[in-house]
Amino acid sequence: MKKVELIHPPHYDCTDDSLDPPLGLLYIATHIQSTFQEDEVSVIVNNLSGKKEVDWNIGNANIYGITVYAPSHKTVESIIKKCKEINPNAIIVVGGAHASAVPNMFKGIVDHVIVGKGELAMVDIIKGEATSFIVSNHKVFNCFTMPKYELVEINSYHRTIAGRKSIPMLTTRGCPYHCSFCGLSYLHSMESISFADPEIVVNQIKTIKNKFGITAIGFQDDIFTLKKERFKKLMTLLKPLNIKFRCHGRAGIDTEETYELLAEAGCAQVAWGIESGSQHMLDRMNKKSKVQDNYNVIQWAKKYGIDSRSFFVIGFPGETKETLEETKQFIEWSNPDQYFVSSFVPYPGTDVWNNPKKYGVIYIDKNFEQFYQIDKKGYGGLTVDTEWLTRKQFSDLEKDFREWILKNKPLKGMLLDYEKKLTIALPL
Repeated sequence: MKKVELIHPPHYDCTDDSLDPPLGLLYIATHIQSTFQEDEVSVIVNNLSGKKEVDWNIGNANIYGITVYAPSHKTVESIIKKCKEINPNAIIVVGGAHASAVPNMFKGIVDHVIVGKGELAMVDIIKGEATSFIVSNHKVFNCFTMPKYELVEINSYHRTIAGRKSIPMLTTRGCPYHCSFCGLSYLHSMESISFADPEIVVNQIKTIKNKFGITAIGFQDDIFTLKKERFKKLMTLLKPLNIKFRCHGRAGIDTEETYELLAEAGCAQVAWGIESGSQHMLDRMNKKSKVQDNYNVIQWAKKYGIDSRSFFVIGFPGETKETLEETKQFIEWSNPDQYFVSSFVPYPGTDVWNNPKKYGVIYIDKNFEQFYQIDKKGYGGLTVDTEWLTRKQFSDLEKDFREWILKNKPLKGMLLDYEKKLTIALPL
C-alpha cells in the first residue's frame, strides 16, 4: 500500500494560523480516496498550523505533498528536509499558488511541482504516470465533491460566524478579474471558472449539519455573487436551512437586491476587496471598480443588517501620502463595520512581479519571508521601493495609517479573537 501525506505548513507570522482547515488539501485527499481502493493508497492530511518544528508529527510516507505560500517558503524547505530524513526514498511534491508561479526554484529540491489544481495531478503522481518535473493536469472533473472534513480535527479551528462554529466551503472556483496584486491571478488565468450546482451546495450543507452539527458556513469563493441567476436560486434554497454564512461580494456587479437576498438567506457578513479610496490607485491595481461602487455595496450591506467587511491594500506602486489620505476619507465616508488592511506584496505570478518597470517599481526584495500582508504586531512586510516611496518612507506612512485607523475606526460587529487583540492597543 502506498502512503500519502499531505502537509499544510505553519505560518509563524500569521495573525491566526488556525482560522480554517486547509480546504485545498482536503479536496485533494478526498479525490485520492475516491480514485483508489483502501488497500491501494492511504492518505492523511497533516496540518502543522501553530506547531513549532520540534512538534512536527510527520509520518513515514511514500509520497509527501506540501502546500507552499511565499512567506512559508523557508519553513517548507525545513519540512522537505524532515521528510527526506524520515524516508529518503519518498517522492516529494509541492504545490499551491507560490509553487505554481515559480516552479523552477524547487528544482533539485523536490521531485515534482504541481502547477494549477492538485487533484488530478496528484493522482497522476501516485499512479506513476507523471514523468516530468512540472505536473499539470487540466482535464475537466467534478471539483465540487464534498471534502472529507473528518480528515482534520474540525474543532481545532477558530473561525466562528454569528457566534456559531463554522466550516469553509467552495461553490465556485476561479475569478474573471486580474487585479495586479492578486497572488492567485496566475492560477486564475490558467483555467476557466467553474460553478457547483445550487442543489449540490445545499445537499452538502445539509450533510454538514447532520454529520458535524455545524450551522455556519464560510463560503470561500472569490466572488460568491458572480453568476446572478445561479446566485438567486442558491439564496432561495439556502433560506429554509436556518444557517448563518459569510461570503465575498463584488462592487460594480452587485445591486441592492443582492444584499436583500443575502440577508434573507442568513448572510451575517459580506467582505469585498475595496483596496483603496483613491480612484487613481484602483485603476493602477486594475480593479475594474469605482470608488462610488465600493461605497454603494457597503451601504447596501449595512441597510440589510449584514456586517460589512472591507479589505484594503496599502503601499501598491503609486501610493503616496495623498492617496492614503483619500483612503482615510473613504473609510470615514463609507464607515464599514470592519476592515482588514494588508500591505502590498508583489507575489510571484502577479503583473507587478512580472513587469515591475511598468508599475514604477525600482527594487523588489526577494526574501520571501518578508512576503506577508500583516503580522501579529499589526504590520506588513516591506518588499518594494517605488518611484514614489522607498520602503522606509512607506514604513513611516504605514505606521501613521494603522495608528489612525485603530484610533478612529474601532471594529464593530462579529469579531474573531485575533481581531479583538488588534483593537486593544496600537501596534508596537
